[in-house]
Amino acid sequence: MSKADGQTGKQRPTMPDWPRIMRREKAAQYLDISPSLLDREVASGRLPKPVQLTPTVRGWVRDDLDAMIDDLKNPMDPASDWI
Repeated sequence: MSKADGQTGKQRPTMPDWPRIMRREKAAQYLDISPSLLDREVASGRLPKPVQLTPTVRGWVRDDLDAMIDDLKNPMDPASDWI
């Protein structure tokens, strides 16, 4: 399974067996980091915030995590910050 990359239009592979929305432990596992590091990265703004599924359940959208990873691979041109 693959998904189009918004910047280049190229197909990028996805992991079809992962849920579209993941709770804390699974989102950390998806990123291959610890849950406590996930919390710190969200607090720092480097990772997206979770969405509220129910009054007591929050989860991370897989596409948001994938987009964040794509941004790490393709950082914006620093000069464009001044435009």
